[in-house]
This record gives sequence, structure tokens and C-alpha cells, in this order.
Amino acid sequence: MTQHINIECPSCSPEEKVSHELVKFGKSPMVHCLECGLVYVTSGIRTPDKISVRVFVNRIEHPFTRWVKLDAGELLYEDEEIVLDTVKTNDENPFIITSLQVGVRRVPSAFAEELDTIWARPLDEITFGKKKKVRQKHPVSLENMKPVIGVSASPKDFKIVQET
Repeated sequence: MTQHINIECPSCSPEEKVSHELVKFGKSPMVHCLECGLVYVTSGIRTPDKISVRVFVNRIEHPFTRWVKLDAGELLYEDEEIVLDTVKTNDENPFIITSLQVGVRRVPSAFAEELDTIWARPLDEITFGKKKKVRQKHPVSLENMKPVIGVSASPKDFKIVQET
């Protein structure tokens, strides 16, 4: 997500407003001047009430991208449900957040103003993992022991050290 604002740059234009990219929101917002490249902490910038974040929906038939407006300060998590504008998507199914991208990293949770992309899937296309079968261990006994093919052995040839 890239947010652009016009403010004075202390390096290249202290009197005139130039375009800046908002790098970090919060109490000490960080900006990047698009004229001279200076990155600095500034004050007096109000954080927007709504943030537009790109949502990439990974559909099986045809993936698509939409934008969603989120409240500033809203904390999102993986595996959470997200609602997109049903007029634009023509889909009334809810979507599940599969991944959150901040910069080039994937994170398990992030604030709306930190997000670059939300990766999601329709709930009806989510498959849930099967439970793993736990292998049962059988106690050692003469009945459970089988001789190896090609080797002749009788049960009296086996010696049980400890029976459980």
C-alpha cells in the first residue's frame, strides 16, 4: 500500500509542498521525499481514518484483485474472515485471509496501515486438513512375532526380555 501526501521537505523545498510517500504511520510518521529521496520522521501528519488495501483473491477458476477499505488501527490476522464489496465481486461468499503481506514479508498479523497486500480465498474453496492417524504400538508377545521369510524359527527360539 502506498500513500502519497504533499508536505514541505526540509532538504529540497522548505517553503513549497512536494510529493512524499508515507512510509510509516503512527505517533512519529516516517516519510520519503519523492523529489530528493530524503527519508525522515515528521510531525503534524494526521493518520487517515480509512485505509485502502489490495486484496488478492486466489480463486480456483480465476483469481482476481480488489481493494478494500479498512479502519486505521484495525488489526488483521491470518485465518480471519474478510468481507469484500459484493457489488464488485458478484460473490456473496465470505473470504478467508490466507496470508498478510507487509513489504516483502509474510506475517501472521498486521495493522491495516502496515499492509501491502491481503491474500484471501473464498470460504467454499477452503479444504480442511485431515487428522493424522496415530500408529498403534502393539505389545511384544509370541503371537505378534512373525518369522522372516526364508528363515525357519519356532516361537521357542524367541526370548522375550521384558513384557509390557
